Amino acid sequence: MDFHFYIIGVGGTGSLFARDLPKLLIGTKSEITLIDGDTVEIKNMKRQSYQFQDVGENKAIALAAKINAFYSTECSAVDRYITESDLMTLLNKSSLIPVLVGCVDNDATRKICEKVIKEIDQCIYIDSANSEYTGDVYVCVKSSKQMKGPLRGKTYRLKRDKHPHDISCQEQIVEGNIQYLITNNKMASVLLEHVHLLLNNNLKVGVTSVEPLKTIHY
Repeated sequence: MDFHFYIIGVGGTGSLFARDLPKLLIGTKSEITLIDGDTVEIKNMKRQSYQFQDVGENKAIALAAKINAFYSTECSAVDRYITESDLMTLLNKSSLIPVLVGCVDNDATRKICEKVIKEIDQCIYIDSANSEYTGDVYVCVKSSKQMKGPLRGKTYRLKRDKHPHDISCQEQIVEGNIQYLITNNKMASVLLEHVHLLLNNNLKVGVTSVEPLKTIHY
């Protein structure tokens, strides 16, 4: 069974996950689409999968180019912040089973993802979120209009924050988004493990909680 992985947000966790995902897809016909409207900055070298030659480039485009250079898995890029209509179009046009992987740091985009998941007939949704040292991953499956597994928005109230498209450069500087390299690596590894289970027809819905030196799925 082959899938089309749509990775929304290729920053701290998303870029590390996307970097290694093609290794799991070797020998399959699965495809990848990277989605991000952000640009690579020098500060991203600390915890994201970019190098100095990428500075000034769109993150999705820069990372997709690397993946296409090293792997046979087809990887495309959407160089803007996703909207509801954009996401609906992308998920509906693929001939493969869509797997939406959220690696964003804002609930405005999560609300878009959850709304679209509720409206389409089939999709696997894996949503990652983390703070400086801890994080969690929500896994749910939508099939034949039936939902299995929790959506993050059903567990707690998502914040009424701004969509990245509506945040000014000055606001982005002020917000600061505190994260930690090792935490991003751990979150990316958890996402890869879920994909491994998916590819082996053993995907487990539910929530994976990640804490220092401890990972629990329930």
